[in-house]
Amino acid sequence: MNEPLPVTFPSPLTAFAEHRSVRFFQATPLAPGDLDLIVEAGRRAPTDAQGHMYSLVRITDAALRDRLATLCADQQHIRDAAEFFVVCLDVHRLRQLVEYRDGEWGMGGRIALIYGTSDATMVAQNMVVAAETLGYGTCYIGAVQNNTDRIARELNLPAGVLPLYGLCIGVIDREKLPPLRPRLPRELCFFENRYTAGYTDAELELAYETMSVKRDWYQSIGAYFARGGTMEKREPVMARAWRQQHLEPETVE
Repeated sequence: MNEPLPVTFPSPLTAFAEHRSVRFFQATPLAPGDLDLIVEAGRRAPTDAQGHMYSLVRITDAALRDRLATLCADQQHIRDAAEFFVVCLDVHRLRQLVEYRDGEWGMGGRIALIYGTSDATMVAQNMVVAAETLGYGTCYIGAVQNNTDRIARELNLPAGVLPLYGLCIGVIDREKLPPLRPRLPRELCFFENRYTAGYTDAELELAYETMSVKRDWYQSIGAYFARGGTMEKREPVMARAWRQQHLEPETVE
């Protein structure tokens, strides 16, 4: 791939240039009609094999939203945002549709997890782009995975439906607007024809240099991905949730 040039987004694409996770919202609802626009943008997202393997649960009950915020590392912006959704992969509905026409369900856990996650994520990201184009702030909530099994029970999710993450949408408190964060150098993530394996020390140092703004980037990724970090702690939670929601991958001989 050619050496990347600095990119300036034209005006219709400025939402991409200005994207940041917003965690401080005004106590203001979305403008009339905007929620419908955002939801419809989500519904127009691509879906694999016409399966529509997603569902979103909009949380309007204040007490329920408070409980979910507590389960999601007690994040106050979940309570403050004008809108909060729990984004779920969903093969429950698809299975019912197949069996309604006397088909035998043939999707296993591994494929359900991959395809349902990708379908749900494309819908959520369409909603993010639409919301930010309309001038709102958004924030994904990965901490849903801290208590996936408990949140599934809170939302009465049937077998085949799994919470993936949350999505806050709201009116930005511009006095607390966070700065734009850097992104990894393009040449470390985008390849041409073949993956270039085995990053050099210079490339790894470039990644750290680029991403270390307020503090050394390892403090962030180490807290999540190193031994004893957040992701290791989420592993048994997700395993319980997979079993509970009947999505655990089967053993393949």
